[in-house]
Amino acid sequence: MSLVKITIGSTMAQDEKGRFETIAHGELTEKNGTKYVRYAETKGTGMEGTKTTLKWTEDTLTIIRHGVYEHTQELRAGFTSHTMYKTPYFAIPLEAKTSNLDIRGKESNWQIAAVYEVTLNEDPQGQIILDIAIEEEEPSGN
Repeated sequence: MSLVKITIGSTMAQDEKGRFETIAHGELTEKNGTKYVRYAETKGTGMEGTKTTLKWTEDTLTIIRHGVYEHTQELRAGFTSHTMYKTPYFAIPLEAKTSNLDIRGKESNWQIAAVYEVTLNEDPQGQIILDIAIEEEEPSGN
């Protein structure tokens, strides 16, 4: 297990000024060639009380949320994921059609980039450009 800093940026392709970026701190583990990063969402993301897991292999990224918000979304080039996005107020069908996924890195430093089209309740929302940087952190208190 490694302590990591996770920087997540997302942009709606049609609105370059609408970039959202958040930084979280969590743990990176590996099991049978699959990498896992787990972290707690913060008040700044609007999902406080939710734990997020990023799970990836060489060609697939899965985003799993448990807690106040419940959601599992698989991103893989050429694949369309169908899931339910559950909030404290409603559940809505979500579709994500991935056009590009690029995963690069080694050990505790990774770069993940994805481009996908989102549809909520059969209403197209546009293209999302997602970039994730995972960097090993030095233990504090040394």
